[in-house]
Amino acid sequence: MKLSERLVDWGYWLGWNALWALPSSLSRALFDAVAKITWRLQITGVKQLELNLSRVTNLDIEDPQLRELSRNAMRSYMRYYCETFTLPRWSNEELLARVRVENDGPVREALKSGGVIITLPHSGNWDLAGAWTALSFGSLCTVAERLRPEGVFQKFLKMRTERGITLMPLTGDGGTYEYLRDNVNRGKVVALLGDRDVAKNGMGNTFFGHRASLPIGAAVLAIDTNRPLFTCSAWYDGDMTVITFDEQVPIPPGEVIGRERLRKAQEISATVARRFENHLRAHPENWHQLQPVWPDLVAQ
Repeated sequence: MKLSERLVDWGYWLGWNALWALPSSLSRALFDAVAKITWRLQITGVKQLELNLSRVTNLDIEDPQLRELSRNAMRSYMRYYCETFTLPRWSNEELLARVRVENDGPVREALKSGGVIITLPHSGNWDLAGAWTALSFGSLCTVAERLRPEGVFQKFLKMRTERGITLMPLTGDGGTYEYLRDNVNRGKVVALLGDRDVAKNGMGNTFFGHRASLPIGAAVLAIDTNRPLFTCSAWYDGDMTVITFDEQVPIPPGEVIGRERLRKAQEISATVARRFENHLRAHPENWHQLQPVWPDLVAQ
């Protein structure tokens, strides 16, 4: 393992094993300081974040408002880590007390007849949203990008598993789609992040007026299983994490195969993208997207 990976691994170990012992106010202050320092240094991730936010808000990259927005977004991002490190120590009661949910009724109703698919952007604390979903809906199955070093990935895997989340790593070896489909057919909740093409197998769609490759897995699952698809987004409101669910995404009726299946999936994904746009415009400071989304907008 490289020295840099050892340092990252050690830093995550410290977060998982020591942060919970500190007063919550001190923990938040430490992570807030990290956010402000990295923002001032304008590391590549911060530059990419500002490019992404400039597209969401239509602000010029040199606009002082954009710099202030990216500062708040970095503080939100570090809050995500602070909360996620301590999440395994929270009781179920404490977890529920930290979350407010909007419009979850349609999802609960759909679950009475079988599994559902949920897709959401990298906004607010999606790990906390996943833990709430597993606790409140009875299940949550998902996939996760395999992080490096391996020790970091295993710590995230352990945290999510302990909170009732069933997870399959994205390794490129296949079987991922079958795993998700089988869980939907068994009446489970399957949740997928949908604002960045991590697996590199998405399709082109318009996102904030520009072409981007976006995942279509959630749409394909809905088509193949004939189960409801919902969009949602997590965002911060003071000390609370809010999860806002949308109404069910319309799915064209009838069985489709071959190229028509992919065309329908792209059409459904376009609706998903528009709903993400609404959420991210409403709470741009909560979009933790430090990676390229559009091919024409990449930080050097």
